[in-house]
Amino acid sequence: MERKPFRPVDVLRRLEAVYVAKAEAGNGAFEAFSSLGCENGRIGDPDAMFAILQTILGSNPFAVPDCNIRLKLSAKALKPIIVEIQSPPGDPQPDPALAGVVEGLGGTMAVSQGALGRTVRLTLPWAEADIATDAADAAPLDEAESLEGMRILIADDSPTNRLVLEEMLADTRAKLISVQDGKQAVDSWHAHEFDLLLLDISMPVMDGVSAIREIRAAELKRGMAPTAAIAVTANALVNQVADYLVAGFDTHLAKPFRRKDLMHAILTLRK
Repeated sequence: MERKPFRPVDVLRRLEAVYVAKAEAGNGAFEAFSSLGCENGRIGDPDAMFAILQTILGSNPFAVPDCNIRLKLSAKALKPIIVEIQSPPGDPQPDPALAGVVEGLGGTMAVSQGALGRTVRLTLPWAEADIATDAADAAPLDEAESLEGMRILIADDSPTNRLVLEEMLADTRAKLISVQDGKQAVDSWHAHEFDLLLLDISMPVMDGVSAIREIRAAELKRGMAPTAAIAVTANALVNQVADYLVAGFDTHLAKPFRRKDLMHAILTLRK
């Protein structure tokens, strides 16, 4: 293994550069998220890590119509690097030899099959290292960026996506409520007051567009000011974004995104 300092988030960005365009061309979605800590340094082999993840993902998984892949990267302080890749049901098992390659790097690989599809969990216990970080992502929020007093509703059918958003907003002092579909988002909006809505577009029971339309209609009927709303989606082509704005969203946040992108979108809408 070639040991050198690197930032795990840079490996994620390399994967995004390869797979986001392929997903759009294949009418699929590649959603990648990183938690706090991924911008900090580690000592390991980033090229080997990239090659392993690319092997797990395959050369072009989006040749299968409507293929959706979610990848979560975690590298919290004093914890190993953890990558989870969730792909649709029916995806084949990775080559068994790949587990040996991961073990050779000091890590482990586990594969499970469930109703939601295949999940591959990669753990790499590589040591932390001092390395220059992106100040916009690593620095604590200043008072101007504090969201104290804000009530934010998060709606996403993926537990991983909800967790990532919650982690990105954990140090903002905002009050967060998370639900798993558009119907629950509408019900929660009726039951509570919110300053901001973060709604995924593709959700079961009721999608994000239907949810925001129902909320906007209720606001109009009650004579209420519109609640700030951000469409959080991997489907961010120009015509799609136009549809979100027409439906009632104020702006959109294209997956995958970084914490500073999320904060910029929220602070722009904050009253």
